[in-house]
Amino acid sequence: MHTLVDPADDPEVSDAQRRGRILWALATCMAGKGYQATTISDIAAAARVSKTVVYAHFRDKEHCLLELYTRANDKVLAGVRQAQEEARAAGLPWRNRLRAGVGAYLDTLAAGPAVAWAALVEVQAAGRAALALRRAVIDRYADLLVEVAAGLAADHPDEVRPVSRQLLVGAVGGINELMLARVERGEAERLPDDVAVAADIVIGLLERRD
Repeated sequence: MHTLVDPADDPEVSDAQRRGRILWALATCMAGKGYQATTISDIAAAARVSKTVVYAHFRDKEHCLLELYTRANDKVLAGVRQAQEEARAAGLPWRNRLRAGVGAYLDTLAAGPAVAWAALVEVQAAGRAALALRRAVIDRYADLLVEVAAGLAADHPDEVRPVSRQLLVGAVGGINELMLARVERGEAERLPDDVAVAADIVIGLLERRD
């Protein structure tokens, strides 16, 4: 989980290790009792710091969640983009390239079950700012998928058809719902089991059938 939330590589953040521990603590508390029931005292106790230290880094619980969510999704998106670039450089068939990207998406979230719970479940209960950030993140995933799909259509025009952004947004929503069902069952570690199905959602949209 620390690979998703540890901000120690951020030179702009003082006391970065404790900041990362606070983010980890929030994710752990939310996985146990939910966002609404989690208090700053809970976060401080789980992080083994004082409430004063928590407030030195975050103005409130929502601010902490927004950073957790942003940092986790930045990490996931970077992993997906890297997997896509490596698959393309390796000359993999286009379907395998898509599976590599989807696999990186699910594998990264599976490595941090509590963060996956926060990103897929608790963020929806955290107020307007969190919902707006969630929409922005979904748009970023959709933008990346649009970019990948356009590249595949250009590279393989006889096999891959151009599709609208709206359809690709629907694909992102379908994959997120698939992940949400897994996480709600307490099976975040098994997210990689759904890679084939999730990839087939996108492959089915892109394949030419004429």
